[in-house]
Amino acid sequence: MPTEEQSTEFPKRVMFVIHSMHGGGSERQMSYLVNEIASRAQTSLVTLDETGNDAYPLNPRIERFGLKLASNQGGFFRGAIANMRRMASLRKRIRSWRPDVVVSFCDSTNILTLLACPRKIPVLISERSDPRRQTLGRSWELMRKRSYPRCRMCVTQTTEVSDYLTSQHWVAADKIVVIPSAIRAPELNLESLDRQRDLLQLKTLIFVGRLSKEKRIDRLLKAWASLKEHHAEWQLRIVGDGSERNALQRLATELKLEQSVQWALWSDDVWSALSTSHAYCLVSDYEGFPQAMLEAMASGLPVAVLDCSPAIRKTIAHEVNGLVIPSEDQIASTLQRILSNDALRKHLGQAAFHRARNFEWSTIAPQWISAIGSAVRSMS
Repeated sequence: MPTEEQSTEFPKRVMFVIHSMHGGGSERQMSYLVNEIASRAQTSLVTLDETGNDAYPLNPRIERFGLKLASNQGGFFRGAIANMRRMASLRKRIRSWRPDVVVSFCDSTNILTLLACPRKIPVLISERSDPRRQTLGRSWELMRKRSYPRCRMCVTQTTEVSDYLTSQHWVAADKIVVIPSAIRAPELNLESLDRQRDLLQLKTLIFVGRLSKEKRIDRLLKAWASLKEHHAEWQLRIVGDGSERNALQRLATELKLEQSVQWALWSDDVWSALSTSHAYCLVSDYEGFPQAMLEAMASGLPVAVLDCSPAIRKTIAHEVNGLVIPSEDQIASTLQRILSNDALRKHLGQAAFHRARNFEWSTIAPQWISAIGSAVRSMS
């Protein structure tokens, strides 16, 4: 690990690359990081998507570039041509901006960035999901095996993912650093939040996140269908957007949940939604390091989370600051405990509130600064 003295050395020009800034945990982390670095160095942010879809505020000092090449092309050959265009456009942008280091987020974007970037420029990649569970398809995985060894540093969110990358010979162990997800919570008073929640007529179980297949909102809806008749004082609020939204709303209609499920589009002001909720649930197939879970905990909410990531057990002590759901068939029974027990919700929420302070951005940011500096020094 870099020493504190080494971390004071920092590059003058830093370029960041991500698929989009449309909304989601990885994009929120990117906004924290790019805004932090903008106070230290000349900074640019490049997305495969266009800039008009940005959902997070950015420091005006950041030079923002959108390649407008995010749309997926159907078929192998169309996809290959589209990726060649992305790499060519990204390579042109990198060469014209001349960064001292490039920082890339998320699997397929990491691959494209590593293949596009001239070898003389160090690249730090960050794996934001769990490649043990989220496979990209044969051609992408072959490109990953070819490209990942080129990185100068790799940031993962758990040691389990780090060990996997090393075991697959994608990234050498001495290039990897583990940095968990982080939050930037506003000043919150737990007693005031609890009083505010007590005044609400309906209690709310909330999910916040992208409405994509791996999030398995269908599981949550089916569990809710078995619970709603016994908990008329509760509603389910689903906050987010994504490719599965229409299918999930159709499922909710089939399950006769129209009156007890509230759908809300994603918003940068997630704290308002969390402050008017009473519990949080996550039942994904897999996660990297779920940021929405940390934000719910920081809001003093009791959380019920399926054991879908190594980060879960590292963050939540079962029965102490949350409930870890051991398997899919226990989602409804675990939620039943949350919905029916005021004392349990209060106990878990208070403990979660204090646990989440360990993941404040002010604590995590120095680790990122050190990692970026290490990527540059590795070239000397």
